[in-house]
This record gives sequence, structure tokens and C-alpha cells, in this order.
Amino acid sequence: MIDRNWRRIATGCGLAAPVVALGVIVLATLIASPETFTWRGRALSDMGRYEARTFLLFNGGLILGGLLGVPFGWRLWLESRNVLERLGVVLLWAATVGLIGIGVFFLGHTEFYLDTYLHGVAAVLYFGAAPFAQWVYGSGLVLADEQRLGLYSLWLGIVHPLVWLGWLLSRTGTSDPTAWFAVPEFVAALAFGLWIGLLALEQYQRADSKPGKQRF
Repeated sequence: MIDRNWRRIATGCGLAAPVVALGVIVLATLIASPETFTWRGRALSDMGRYEARTFLLFNGGLILGGLLGVPFGWRLWLESRNVLERLGVVLLWAATVGLIGIGVFFLGHTEFYLDTYLHGVAAVLYFGAAPFAQWVYGSGLVLADEQRLGLYSLWLGIVHPLVWLGWLLSRTGTSDPTAWFAVPEFVAALAFGLWIGLLALEQYQRADSKPGKQRF
């Protein structure tokens, strides 16, 4: 009973994680002042600067969204059927640690704590690990005869390099090479969040279909 309850909670965390993280990002873009954030002139992380009105909302939402992803990874680990699925879970955890790090090590955090600037490291970890988690775990799903969900995982993973490549090509020869940087950031976060949501929904439906099992 205890194990079943923990599994239910972990699945619920997977359903909530993308809603929290993506919802906070969207809400922050709506209430941020133009000096803090614009889609054309700023990165999403600018909304997490200490002087921004969205400081607590943005960073707190990313931290909470990342923390919710940790127990969901545990649920996926328990359900893993091959090495690729387990490796995919490890990469998912790496991405969630990166997401938490973006909030903890916000832009300008060295003015308050630590001498080493870690925001860039956290961002690279998140955006770098996320697509590989989707590709590797998706490949494991295909091997486990879950072709539909596996292909969704692979396709959503492909969104990451495509959107970054498209952004880079659009910046070639322009006077402002960093313009619209927030757009590929958000699209990549959306692709990862949708994937987490799909996996959590699949876990919910799978548990519900097993005889003698409660939902989740």
C-alpha cells in the first residue's frame, strides 16, 4: 500500500511538473516589465534577475518544476525495462538538476553567494541533457514495443536542435545576433515539458489498466 501510494504521488508530480514550470514562464512573460523582458531583446533568464519583479515567481517556479521532476524520474526508473530506458531516466534527472540550477543560480547570483558563475553551466546542462533524455528513453520505449510513445519521444527530442538551428540561421548576418533568443529557449522547454506530460499520462493510464491496481 505504501509503495503504491508513493507511485501515485510520483506520477502526480510528473503531471504537475511541466504545468508548473511552463505556466510560470508564461505568466512571468506577461507581468514582466519591458525593461526586464521582451521576446526580441532578452533571454528568459532575465526574468530571474534579483531586481526584476518576476524574480521570485520565475526562479521559484523553475525550482519547484525541477523538484517535481525528480520523484517522477524515480517512477520511470521503477518501470524501466531495459538499459536505454534507465539511461534516459538518468539524463532526465540531469536535465531537472539543470532546471533547478537555473533558478538557484539566477543571473547575477554571484553578488549574493558563490564566486563562481554557475547560471550558464546549469542552462547548458538543462538544454543539453533534455533532448538526449528524450532520444535515449524514446529508443528504449521502441525496444520495449511501445513504438507510438517512443516515436513521440524521438520527435519531440528532434525539436530541440531544429529550433536552435533555425534561430542560428535567422541570426546570420544580422546586426543583433542575440535577438529573439528567448524563442528557442521557450520552444525547447515546451518540447521537454510536453514529453514529461506524455510520459506521466502514460504511467497514469498504464496503472489504471492493470487488474487490481488503483489509479496512478
